[in-house]
Amino acid sequence: MEAVVNFQPLVLLYFNHLINDLFYEGYFSYKESALKYVSKIIYNVENTIHLKKHYPCSNSLLKHGSYYIHFNMNPNTTWYFVFEKNDNRYLITYVFNNYSPEAKDLIYDF
Repeated sequence: MEAVVNFQPLVLLYFNHLINDLFYEGYFSYKESALKYVSKIIYNVENTIHLKKHYPCSNSLLKHGSYYIHFNMNPNTTWYFVFEKNDNRYLITYVFNNYSPEAKDLIYDF
């Protein structure tokens, strides 16, 4: 069964800001490259969330959602997606990476 993935509006807003941040802070030389990177992040979650192991959120992350998954986008950056699920439907409620303060609250068993 195909997964249906939706994003809360604040998550989509975060991605829009991320594109600008990646470009203006010099992580990418071209804004189009930053857009491709963020598009790849979104593509990965939309197409593999149903295949990834779902980890329960720690108490400090439960305000954002019940489960999370992670993606290693490069050797230095891991992205975490917090979400709710119901059968094959997923609602992405929060996104952060390993540089975010929230990363210290993860339950690591991967």
